Amino acid sequence: MRVGVLTTSYPRDADDAAGAFVAGFSRWLAEHVGDVDVVCADEARPLFYRGGAPEALKQGRWGEAASFSASLLMEARRRARGWDAVVSHWLVPSGAVADACGPARHLAIAHGSDVRLLSSLPGGRALVRRLARRADLVYVADALRVDGAPGRVVPMAIDVAPIARATTAAARAAARARLVPDAGDGFVIAFLGRLIHDKGADRAIDELPEGATLLVGGDGPERTALEERARASLVRCAAGRRVQFLGHVAGADKLALLAAADALVIPSRVDGAPTVALEALAAGLPIVATRAGGLPEVLDESIAILCDDERAIGRALARLRDDVELRTTMSRACRARSSRHDWSHVAPTLWNRSVRQIPGCLRTIRV
Repeated sequence: MRVGVLTTSYPRDADDAAGAFVAGFSRWLAEHVGDVDVVCADEARPLFYRGGAPEALKQGRWGEAASFSASLLMEARRRARGWDAVVSHWLVPSGAVADACGPARHLAIAHGSDVRLLSSLPGGRALVRRLARRADLVYVADALRVDGAPGRVVPMAIDVAPIARATTAAARAAARARLVPDAGDGFVIAFLGRLIHDKGADRAIDELPEGATLLVGGDGPERTALEERARASLVRCAAGRRVQFLGHVAGADKLALLAAADALVIPSRVDGAPTVALEALAAGLPIVATRAGGLPEVLDESIAILCDDERAIGRALARLRDDVELRTTMSRACRARSSRHDWSHVAPTLWNRSVRQIPGCLRTIRV
């Protein structure tokens, strides 16, 4: 069996987190289903890299989107006759292209930014409804469902073992010595995400409790404003609070950030089913998160404190800072829970109509 995978985002190398979940599922398909061709954007197309497409389209960069979509369609049509099935990540353009190519089986995966973008575009919801009729439509969170477009809900997954190995007690000591050498036994909070309004890093800065260090891993258009906000916030408030901006982190740097932290904060205003929540589970990090999007679907009170507003974020972080026993209990629960979010557990559910199991090879074609 040969499977085509159409995607806008795919890792450039082993340390690249862009589209890591696409790579994880593609590897599983190659190991358990058959040969896999991944058709994705090349290095010369930054529009579809690190989740930048929705922002770029809001800025009117439709020419770049049209150019890539045309290239994706041409390459997919050229190869589709040899595919028994196609998997598309992001409904536009990948889902629409897969629908136009016509392999008998189409697994169309709808992600958070994807659904939000389509909901704002003329004809966007109609496209989702069309795909629901013609494909096996999968939403990564129940909160993303589009009216009139029924589909399954299967959150994405991660490779748990590498994160668990990299976030042991010994790794924690080394990571803290490297990233926060003067923190000692102080409370360290990690934020990982794009520095855009929807991800809410400003909330984490404003509600940072006294005696805590916030490590901000990520980059984006709001970084300069957030750095200024952090400086102003620290001047206004009590001493003993620090914010460090680490820029974009991936690979070993990302693992070090997870190892160094005592908790993860996800203060999103809008979200889907962020992979960072699953990575925190594998690292044994208690989570403070808002109830945005699909977060309440994967997090409960045994592994996270869910917040209804900005002030609640600060109270929850202070509670974890002060209660070591609670942090320890939640950490153990996080690691125990993480196994159900490993690709070995999730991928068979996602690929629930496979007709045979023949290991194959994985190829990447960039257009």
